[in-house]
Amino acid sequence: MKDKHLNFLNLAHKLARTKVGLTYPNPVVGCLIVKNNKIISKGVTASSGRPHAEEIALKKAGKKTIGSTMYVTLEPCFHNSHNGSCVEQILRSGIKSIYIARHDPDPRTNKKSVQKLKKSGLFVDLGQTKKNTNLINNFFFTSLKNKRPFVKVKMAISKDEKIAWSDYSSKWISNQHSRNFAHKLRFQSQAILTTSKTIIKDNPRLTVRSKNKVVKYPTIIIIDKSLKIPLKNCNLINSLTKRRIIIFTSKSGKKFHKLKSLGCEIFLIKKQKKSDEFNLKLIMKKILSLKINNIMVEAGGIFLTKLLENKLIDEIHIFKAPFNIGKTGKPMIIDKKITDLPIKEISKNNFGKDVYHQFIFR
Repeated sequence: MKDKHLNFLNLAHKLARTKVGLTYPNPVVGCLIVKNNKIISKGVTASSGRPHAEEIALKKAGKKTIGSTMYVTLEPCFHNSHNGSCVEQILRSGIKSIYIARHDPDPRTNKKSVQKLKKSGLFVDLGQTKKNTNLINNFFFTSLKNKRPFVKVKMAISKDEKIAWSDYSSKWISNQHSRNFAHKLRFQSQAILTTSKTIIKDNPRLTVRSKNKVVKYPTIIIIDKSLKIPLKNCNLINSLTKRRIIIFTSKSGKKFHKLKSLGCEIFLIKKQKKSDEFNLKLIMKKILSLKINNIMVEAGGIFLTKLLENKLIDEIHIFKAPFNIGKTGKPMIIDKKITDLPIKEISKNNFGKDVYHQFIFR
C-alpha cells in the first residue's frame, strides 16, 4: 500500500516539474485526486501562481471528489483566496484522505492546514516525499528562511578561473552546449540581477532563448550607482514593453525621470558613508518586498565578490572551459579561488569540453 501512495506522490512531483520557472513568486505544486486507484483529476499551480494546484484539480473533478484521496506536493494553503483557502475547498469537496509531501513553512499556513484537516476527520499523511518538494522549490523555502530572495550566480570561466581577457576581446568563454543549459537556468529564474558596468560592456539581451526563439523575458534588476545605463541602443531598455526593469541608483535628475517615464521601476538608494557602496542586504530586502524571490546574478567578478562578502549567495553555477586565459585575465573572484569558498558541489556534468559544476553554500 505504501508503494502505491509513493507512486501517486511521485506522479504529483512529476506534474509540478512541468511548471518550474513559471509560477513565481509562488512555489510550484502538483496535485492528483485519486478514486478506486484511478486518477480522476490533476492540477498544477497556474502561471503567475494562481489558481493553486488543489483548486484546479478540485474544479476539474467536480462531485467525483466525494470519498476520494488527494496527493499534493505541498501543504494546502490556509490563508484566504478568491474561492476560499485550499484547505476550505478540500473540506467542502468530500475528500476522505490526503497525502502531503511536506508542510508549508509560510507562516500564513505552516502546519495549520494539516491540523485543520485532521480535526475535521480526514486521514492525513505528511512528509513521505519531502526531499522532492525541497528540490523543486528550494528557492521558496530558502527565501522564507533568509527573508531575502534566493540568489544563484552563473559564471563562465576559464580553467584558471578568469571570466574575460584583459581587453574583453572575446564575447564567449563557454561553448554552445553550456550556453544552452545556461538558458534553462535563466528560465527557472524569476529575475536577472546585473550591473550597469556589465550592460555597458556587453549590451546583453538577457532573454531566455530556445532554438533561436525568445521564450521568456525575465525581470531585470540593475545596480547602477551613478545611473550610467545608456538610453540609446541598449537592448534591455529596448525590451521594456516586454518585461519589468528595476533600477537601484543614488543619482536623481533628468535621466532618472526619463527612465521612469519609459516604464522602469527606479529607486533612490543612499550609499554607505564609509565605503561609498550600496547596502546590498537592504537592496535584497527591497527586492523581496517587490514580490521577487528567485534571482540569478549575471555580472562581473567585482560584483560577485561584494555579494560573497555580504553572504548573499545560495548557489553558484560554473561553466569551466578547457583553456587558460592567463594572469592578465579578469578574475572570477577578487583575491580568491573557488576552493577558498565554504561550498559543496552537488552536481557535475560535461557539456562538450566544458565542465559544469553546481555548488551550494554550507
